[in-house]
Amino acid sequence: MSGEAMRASALGLLAGTLTPAEAAHRTGHRTPAAHARTFQARFHAPPAAFAELPRTGRLRLTYGGPYDHANALAYLARDPANAAERVEGARYRRLLPADGRAVAVTLELAADGCEVAVAPGLGADALLELHGVLLRVLGLGQPVQAFYRASRAHPVMGPLTRQLRGVRMMCSPTLWEALCWAVLGQQINLAFAYRLRNRLIRLGNGLPAEPAPEEPPAPDPLPFPTPEQVLALDVDTLRAHQFSRQKSAYLGHVARAVTEGPLRDASLERTAPEELEAALLAVKGIGRWSAAYGLMRGLGHLDAVPVGDVGLRIALERQFGLETPPDAAAQEALMEPFRPFRSLATYYLWRSLRLTPAE
Repeated sequence: MSGEAMRASALGLLAGTLTPAEAAHRTGHRTPAAHARTFQARFHAPPAAFAELPRTGRLRLTYGGPYDHANALAYLARDPANAAERVEGARYRRLLPADGRAVAVTLELAADGCEVAVAPGLGADALLELHGVLLRVLGLGQPVQAFYRASRAHPVMGPLTRQLRGVRMMCSPTLWEALCWAVLGQQINLAFAYRLRNRLIRLGNGLPAEPAPEEPPAPDPLPFPTPEQVLALDVDTLRAHQFSRQKSAYLGHVARAVTEGPLRDASLERTAPEELEAALLAVKGIGRWSAAYGLMRGLGHLDAVPVGDVGLRIALERQFGLETPPDAAAQEALMEPFRPFRSLATYYLWRSLRLTPAE
């Protein structure tokens, strides 16, 4: 069954032009039950729930395999001061892009699934776009079972996947946001990168870079600034708030590439990774590490390696018991056995840095 046929059936259900039985017929399934199984595997929700989503604004996503929801929540809450995200217990709130606007979304993550809540009344196209963003952010649809089978006999990755079973590679909502983070994080420590990201979010939304001492915490998350909003920021303003001249320029280059250059095409997710990497590397400020990060965390590609990443280097040194830190060539060689799942292997190696000796 083609992906386009299933996508058309999902749009028909959301638009109210198809019933679940009609969607089954249109996609060539012998019975509605057979269509429902295929639909569930692809969209992580049953057809009937899709049909109700525009009216209710609610959808329950299933994980489709082992899923460590506690790890997902810990990742989403990694920066408690993030102005674009709110995590309260098992509830995650932020504004996500759909149909050219920012849509408020609330997620409730539990061991057996994720409850999604959006404002009722969104159109079918916006809802399907939003659904795709959510699957990417949560790491749903990743073939973790195939990754586990392929890694089972490996002396390092086999034990690691058993220890971290259910961990998914969490992604950014958009390639733009992932590349912003890649640029902001270059050559600085994590805490300072977080501060710069929050300043960019506030400045892009027309607010002071830092909240005033008397300013109460905002009850709702701010939208992540669009490329157009970042391009509108004065470089001197960014420089005044500790953005280096180089970072300020690189953010502009990335914003232009996303809005009017080689990264503006809506079909990027269906473009071959080699072509995407070439397009990314053509953008000034995007090197090999940033390109791999964009592929992994912005588009959810499964076989990218951010060679030169400090965390990856440390994890490889520890997990493989190396006497010296591996250089770029050694990192490439050590990651080669994990094709075609090198992104997942990288993510698991990153996650291994948080394991305690008891784990």
